Amino acid sequence: MMALNDQSLEQLRFKGEGADLDYKAERPKFKGATDAEKAELLKDILAMANSHREGPAYILYGFKEDAPNPPEVVGLPLDGAIDDSRIQQFVNEKLDTKLNFRYEERMFQEKHIAVVTIPKQPRPFTLKKPYGGLDKDVVYIRRGSSTSTALAREIAMMGAADAARPPANAAVEFRHEDNKPLGNEFDLTFYEKADEYPDYETYVPNERWPIGSFLSPGMSRDNRDFWREAADFVVQFKRLIRIRIKVSNGSAFALTSAKVEVRVVGTDESDAELLPYGDMPDVPRKTDSILHNVMRSPAMDKPTVVVDRRGDYPVCVIQLGTLLPGETAVADDDLAVLPSGAGSYAIRVRLLAQETNPLAFEHRFEAHGEHAPLDFVRLEEIVSGSPEQEVREEDEHD
Repeated sequence: MMALNDQSLEQLRFKGEGADLDYKAERPKFKGATDAEKAELLKDILAMANSHREGPAYILYGFKEDAPNPPEVVGLPLDGAIDDSRIQQFVNEKLDTKLNFRYEERMFQEKHIAVVTIPKQPRPFTLKKPYGGLDKDVVYIRRGSSTSTALAREIAMMGAADAARPPANAAVEFRHEDNKPLGNEFDLTFYEKADEYPDYETYVPNERWPIGSFLSPGMSRDNRDFWREAADFVVQFKRLIRIRIKVSNGSAFALTSAKVEVRVVGTDESDAELLPYGDMPDVPRKTDSILHNVMRSPAMDKPTVVVDRRGDYPVCVIQLGTLLPGETAVADDDLAVLPSGAGSYAIRVRLLAQETNPLAFEHRFEAHGEHAPLDFVRLEEIVSGSPEQEVREEDEHD
């Protein structure tokens, strides 16, 4: 199971406590704690594991309840951090059945916090023998925001509920921007920028702007960074593979809180950058227009396609929301895959939703092409020799 990213943690802050979420202001007592103190942690984990829910359950430590507002992130002291393996051993050596869960300490909003993640899995979980005031064979369960013991009827229904729903039937398709299936072979050029490019300068006499014209000399000026921006543009777009992610729910039930996680790995020495296509560089302009700069306004909507770069490799997270039975969804933005060189690559996708364990999909492709220097002479040839085919061809991206 993957660690929660900041966006997911922020969503859990606003969700509120329930059968699948609990906030704790302090770290669980573990190192040097008594059996009764450690039994509190064990009971909390057991109750969450046995609760009736559609997806993972979470216990967030370092979050102080402030109802009706979201909990305050108060953080935990750096001293006393607990290793996941220690808690895994402590919990599972006391249970009749192995429990799959994760304990993680990390930073969030510049505060040290801890998270217990418990995926949905067959229940119930009980103790082999009494421990710290907890009883053997008693099924502790989370009801709402409190913990109690399950009734015999609830225990009987646990196995039935886990077995009743069939596995999710979902598909992920990899497409080009024209919605045709993504290919497996790509011919690219891997340009390497020069250390320096000159400023862009030109002389335009005032006669170019006659009296009464809409633009005056003061409203437009040379873009001195044009050649440098053009080099960035050429380097990126000449090695670009633009992909579109399409997700279909063929299940008889809805997939809620659905999202996909995308990463690209090279199967040899090569690697690849990954970013939303909207983050690719704009078509460079030879002039800076005051009107152009004024009319451009940043998007205010919260992005649904973001790249998390905090781990060992970048992961693109695409939020889909709820997918009804038979519904198909396409990500709000395409993805830009930028191979570093020729080689074999794999686009690996995980589909996550409350109603299913993660589903994995993969698309493999070969990138072909040579590395070439992008000196100023070659850059001029690309920009001025065939502008419609080279720089201007991506004008719709501006």
